[in-house]
Amino acid sequence: MNIDKIKNEFIRISKLGYLENVVSENNDGAAGNTFEHHLGVIENNLKEPDYEGFEVKTKKWISGKSSTPYSLFTLKPTSPSNGDNYMRENWGVYDKRYPTVKRFSTSIYAHKWSTVYKKNLLKLDVNKHEEKLYMLYADLNQNILDKNIYWTFDDIEVGANKLKNMFLVNANVKTENNKNYFHYTDATILIDYLGHYRFIELLEEGLIRYDNRLGVYGAKTKNPGTPHNHGGGFRIDRKNIEKLFKTKIEVSGN
Repeated sequence: MNIDKIKNEFIRISKLGYLENVVSENNDGAAGNTFEHHLGVIENNLKEPDYEGFEVKTKKWISGKSSTPYSLFTLKPTSPSNGDNYMRENWGVYDKRYPTVKRFSTSIYAHKWSTVYKKNLLKLDVNKHEEKLYMLYADLNQNILDKNIYWTFDDIEVGANKLKNMFLVNANVKTENNKNYFHYTDATILIDYLGHYRFIELLEEGLIRYDNRLGVYGAKTKNPGTPHNHGGGFRIDRKNIEKLFKTKIEVSGN
């Protein structure tokens, strides 16, 4: 971990002003891709941190607002082995554009039930005795119908390995000639990760949730009408992410 190096690199990039998007305008992660391009990071979905021991997360701000949560890490269920497809086929609904293909997208919490497509309920269940995180599927009266999906605590701990140190970047956005440009204004360094059991505590409190994003490729893609797994994973709101760490350092840009 090299705090001075990543701080200096951020200040250098911030001084460049508004930088042209380096990926497709339809890419939700464009601000992050562009920042990491100038940082010299090759895009990856590996389980290791991005740069100098830091997991880099970038958030777009448009007109001073950004409501999207941070994706901490993606993680398929431990069991069954085809858990994502199991959820899609058993709990999903048919896509309106492609009525032979199912989709399944929802946010699921441990502190409350989530209503899914107005017909069923879902909830995360932290079982500390078994050291597993179950996904409970129930009817509208909270009668459990299915609890085959689960993650072991060990798998969650491995997935959270990227979180040891985080570098959170804020970016203002402007659009010119249908092209987005990003100015990286300030950043926050979070270090001294409080560990696996703190992660589980925030799950129980409902501050960390699990998002399923099992969609269908659209008409303008290479594979229209086929299943698309955006990567189900654990997410947290900006205001809560620092609760996973002991130390916070603010970095000002240009």
